[in-house]
Amino acid sequence: MTLLVGLVLLVMLMVVSVIGFRNTTLSTRMTGNAVDRNISFQSAENAGKEALQVIESNGFGVAHAGHYDPPLPGAGSTAFWTQGPGATVSTSACASTTPFSWKSCAASVASKYTGNAENARYSIELLSRVASGGSTVSTYRVTSRSTGGSGDAEVVLQTIYSQTTTP
Repeated sequence: MTLLVGLVLLVMLMVVSVIGFRNTTLSTRMTGNAVDRNISFQSAENAGKEALQVIESNGFGVAHAGHYDPPLPGAGSTAFWTQGPGATVSTSACASTTPFSWKSCAASVASKYTGNAENARYSIELLSRVASGGSTVSTYRVTSRSTGGSGDAEVVLQTIYSQTTTP
């Protein structure tokens, strides 16, 4: 009888240990995913800041990759931007490609964010330019994308930025 009770206790202890091991493994995976998502978010934010620096330094021009005037049709929709990297297309087809091709139609950041699998990318669109009282107000939509360290944690950020210039 003692042997049977000891065996039942050992089986119960083993089951508790296996459950604890599975919970630890799951927690480790969840933490890794959270870190990957955080890296992706920070990288996309960094790409957006780089795009704003391009605008501030008067570097916006439609001759550059990822710069659009007029804005892209359909770009107001979330689905336009969040369909993965998109197909490889010629730069002349960028304005009509849906969903957006991050591979071919966006500008790449100058340097890769630490821990990121690839360089983040961004797009700048000139939404409007209004002259009034000797100054000009230009409104831009800046959209940036990053995929994190694994390449699977896609984050797309969008900012509306207004710049006032006076002669």
